Amino acid sequence: MFSLFKRVTPQMGLWLLVLSGCVILQLAGMQSALRFDRAAIASGEWYRLLSANFVHLNNKHLLMNMLGLIIIGMFFNRYLTFRLCLTGLIVSSLIVTLGLYGLNPALKYYVGLSGVLHALLAIASIKEIKHFPVAGWLLLMLLVAKLLWEQMYGALSGSEQMIGGQVIVDAHLYGFIAGLLVLAVPALVKIKKK
Repeated sequence: MFSLFKRVTPQMGLWLLVLSGCVILQLAGMQSALRFDRAAIASGEWYRLLSANFVHLNNKHLLMNMLGLIIIGMFFNRYLTFRLCLTGLIVSSLIVTLGLYGLNPALKYYVGLSGVLHALLAIASIKEIKHFPVAGWLLLMLLVAKLLWEQMYGALSGSEQMIGGQVIVDAHLYGFIAGLLVLAVPALVKIKKK
């Protein structure tokens, strides 16, 4: 029993905080108060750029996103430091919604953690390459293939029926880009200092 607690990491606490926070917000019915709402953001409710990532369309949407978070935490926890997880979470949340706000002017509403999950998967796959190159490259290529498919053909078959709403595939792309930036900026700063 005590060996389990020895493996508990700060980033596991962060994942638990995000998971429980999302569930609480869902149960409290906070979707409309916290979602990405273009008109509300334009009128000064900037907090929605962050909060929109933590509310969901419905319980199925929440469940899918929380399962994704759990999978990332279970398989990649050993490569992701607390600082990297927290930075990835905050930066990708903002990049996803700022991207939607600036590059998708027709989009009025958005909710969900899927853009952030794509950022975390991008970070995790690149970190995985250092330890298990074949698995890391395979994961990264599958993620890129998925994003290319979504950009050319739209959401994966059945995903919109599962969540009961439109999948905003651009959020996935912006999240992936955010994940790459979270890793690239510190590396570039380190190179510049040399």
